[in-house]
Amino acid sequence: MTHDHPTDSGTPDLREVPLSALEHYAYCHRQTALIHVEGVWTENVETVRGDLSHTTVDLPGIQRRRGLTTIRSLPVWSHTHGLRGICDVVEFEKNTATPVEYKVGRYQPGGPAELQLGGQALCLLEAGFDVPTGYIYSVAERRRHPVPIDHDLLERVIAATTAVRRLLHTPTLPTARNDARCRRCSLREDCLPELTDGQRQTPPDLLTPRPLGQWRD
Repeated sequence: MTHDHPTDSGTPDLREVPLSALEHYAYCHRQTALIHVEGVWTENVETVRGDLSHTTVDLPGIQRRRGLTTIRSLPVWSHTHGLRGICDVVEFEKNTATPVEYKVGRYQPGGPAELQLGGQALCLLEAGFDVPTGYIYSVAERRRHPVPIDHDLLERVIAATTAVRRLLHTPTLPTARNDARCRRCSLREDCLPELTDGQRQTPPDLLTPRPLGQWRD
């Protein structure tokens, strides 16, 4: 998990994009804007589980064993592409760097987490390391899943970075997806996907009380 915030980049007129925003963007454009433009954040059971699963890797540290150096909570950046964030774990062996991104749920091949991992790899490549492979560690499965750091993934990262930067400069929020992904999103009550998906033909009646919600006490 990356805990990072957009700041000014060292490259003129190039606003920095947090590595975490790449995963958010791949999951939902509106979620990205709510978090990184509006500064909205709400906890739910999923985000708390994610925080607990990162208790160890969020503590900076270094370990050396048999030619392998493992660094936890490593800051990385790319001046070329205006990226910045923190890698959960990076393993170094000679000139090869292997980023490991921790995720609480099950691994989804081609999922949003791979874009965040690819962003970490792009930063490490710019630092002069070889990065042939990264891993996504699934806490639910207690295993690593290898992700090839190939040209296609890096091109997707660069395209997503440009799209996120454009989103950061856009004054209006994207429309909501309003699909299955919204059910587990911690920002559901902030987003109101049923009202913001662009499908309503008439404006909502704000003066009529809505039915009571389903409270989970």
